[in-house]
Amino acid sequence: MTKTYMYRHRYVDVDIMATGILKMLMLHVMAEGEASGYDIMKKVESLSGKKPSTGSVYPLLKKMEREGWISGRTEDGKTFYRLTEVGREHVAQIKEARHGFIRNIYQSIALANETFDDAELHALMSDMHDLHRGFHPRDGEMMRSKKPLGPNSDLDAAEFERMERLKENPRGEFIQAIRDEDLARCLVKTAEIHGHFCPGSALGVMASAYGLNRLGLASIYSDGMENLMAVVEINACFADGVQAVSGCTLGNNALVYRDLGRLAVTFAIRGRDTGVRVRVLPDFRDKVAEAAPEFFPLLEKVIKDRAGDENDAAAFREAGRVAAFALIRLPFEELFAIEEVRPDLPDYAPIAESVICPGCGEMIMASKVVAEGEGRGRCFSCAGGEYRQVEGRGIVGRDRRKLTSPTGGRF
Repeated sequence: MTKTYMYRHRYVDVDIMATGILKMLMLHVMAEGEASGYDIMKKVESLSGKKPSTGSVYPLLKKMEREGWISGRTEDGKTFYRLTEVGREHVAQIKEARHGFIRNIYQSIALANETFDDAELHALMSDMHDLHRGFHPRDGEMMRSKKPLGPNSDLDAAEFERMERLKENPRGEFIQAIRDEDLARCLVKTAEIHGHFCPGSALGVMASAYGLNRLGLASIYSDGMENLMAVVEINACFADGVQAVSGCTLGNNALVYRDLGRLAVTFAIRGRDTGVRVRVLPDFRDKVAEAAPEFFPLLEKVIKDRAGDENDAAAFREAGRVAAFALIRLPFEELFAIEEVRPDLPDYAPIAESVICPGCGEMIMASKVVAEGEGRGRCFSCAGGEYRQVEGRGIVGRDRRKLTSPTGGRF
């Protein structure tokens, strides 16, 4: 199973069936249906062209069973394994991440061709074929193409096609997931900007998916040009679920932040008399505690008290992930109330002229200069005084005099 290549006169052992690749192949097999350890070994061999050892497969099966990814049942002395819901969620995350992961590997190696001679580069790229099979098994057939690879190679064709589709419709994947009510996919994509899985972002995802479906196709197909508006009432994890799924963000001015501290969001389309407000029911905490009993104690320790060590932080992230995926499987009415409302929306965002501050020389929005007094015409940081900012406490006023001019050091 181990090949030895000489890269720049340094010998490197490459285990083609390393646990990471083997695990992905095994998960792929079990995603297709229940299978015994022997069945898994044979299928992996047909996919990769290399036979894994029992010493590799069975310990991995036991490990995945302990982690809750798979479950086994015994019949006539033989154990059959299948994916659990947690395992299917893990496979979905792998599929979501695979394109970027593989692309980065291929591009890094292709750009290193000045380091390797042709023979060494071809050998290394051959190994990348094996890795690609781990992510993209094709109906039991081995990938036979051995063409020299570059950043836009044939093996990147699927990702290239995906990128072309997204160029035409950047929210295409979200739109399809919302229409299909595929909350797991929405949650995974939300975590790309939120950075982790947690109950708050999961609630934002659910509230947005159901709210947009209630408004109809016009809301789902919004292009971020202030036609669809979202009024969110809290600046917490919930808000990222709303921004990701709805496409209404602070940057495109389609998100209004109303500093009320409530887990609620209103969706409305300009020109319509009514919108929908979705709010989280107070007993959602009971659902979280039932799914992940350790979540709130760890939240208190790791986030509120800023205590604990790396293990506590890791346990908190895992508890958040478990709770998040548990919530999206619950019926909507157990977590939310939805009502029709008459929305109070701001006007379209104005396009402000830009001016140069005479103090620091930086370009600023004309609407953000001091209008009168000693600092007239200067930016807030140069003039001193008060300004407002959004932070963890909400919208708060700050003293401009505590700001240091951009040309004078710390800001």
